[in-house]
Amino acid sequence: MAAMRASGKWLCQMVHDAGLRHGADDRLQTMFATSWWMAAVDANYDSQLDQMIVATTNKFTILKKLGYDIVVLLQPTRSGSSLPATLIGLHGQNLFQALVALRLPADATKNVHLEVALAARRLALREFVDLHIHMYEQIMYIGIYKAIEDATTLAFLNWLEALDAFAEKHLDLATKVASP
Repeated sequence: MAAMRASGKWLCQMVHDAGLRHGADDRLQTMFATSWWMAAVDANYDSQLDQMIVATTNKFTILKKLGYDIVVLLQPTRSGSSLPATLIGLHGQNLFQALVALRLPADATKNVHLEVALAARRLALREFVDLHIHMYEQIMYIGIYKAIEDATTLAFLNWLEALDAFAEKHLDLATKVASP
């Protein structure tokens, strides 16, 4: 149980440090606090949940690094945001819809494409955390969880796939703009 508790606290700290949606780390912490009580009764639950938390932490780290890699590319020339005005201040579903509807001029700069890719990566990171909170809650409150039968999970996965493809497209465009 100590391992699960340490893994859960580490994941909560990572989510907090990432500065995602307000309250996501609190929701995650509440869910873990409840699960720790359940693990005290069922050792098998403890082991399975710890494995899930470690897997989530590893995936979260990879997704966070993908965004960081874009920030590093922006650093040398970043003197402010190159983010298209239509995306500034948007979050969640509104940002996703604006990203999908975005039409950039043919001569858009490398930084514009990188900023758009970064916005998509950050949104994907936030949605990834929401997806895992949803999955943990389903396991805790229902007891049995089958992702393949959960429409919410399937919608999250489709959305994450679309965001990843969108980010990759703009990273490719940024590379093409940068090359002579």
